Amino acid sequence: KKLLGSLECEVMECMWESNEATVQHVLQVISKKRPLAYTTVMTVMGHLAEKGILTRTSEGKRYLYKVALNREEFVRTASQNMVRQTLSDFGDLAIAGFMGEISKAKPEEIEKLRDLLREALDEKTTPE
Repeated sequence: KKLLGSLECEVMECMWESNEATVQHVLQVISKKRPLAYTTVMTVMGHLAEKGILTRTSEGKRYLYKVALNREEFVRTASQNMVRQTLSDFGDLAIAGFMGEISKAKPEEIEKLRDLLREALDEKTTPE
């Protein structure tokens, strides 16, 4: 499952570039590549606000949208949610699948994963 649809990606690329913008600004940027209706961009930006990726504040008759999650925060949060949901849905089968994919990784990537696992285990065993 993709994290964002293609138009959502285009909107977020524009928003991550500018950090805050109106629908009109985003429409102008995206329209350089392809024609879109104002209402289409407005709807997508509204959905992104509902998902918590953007925030919006009213400025008279229009909204000013701001980035709620930078690119790294978005990817981290979305991937954590996907992993959590996959583990919830598939349990041990998901863990076996993850391990199968990890075994195909480059040695330096596996070493990074070992470090992360050690950190996670240390955090669980360290008294508070």
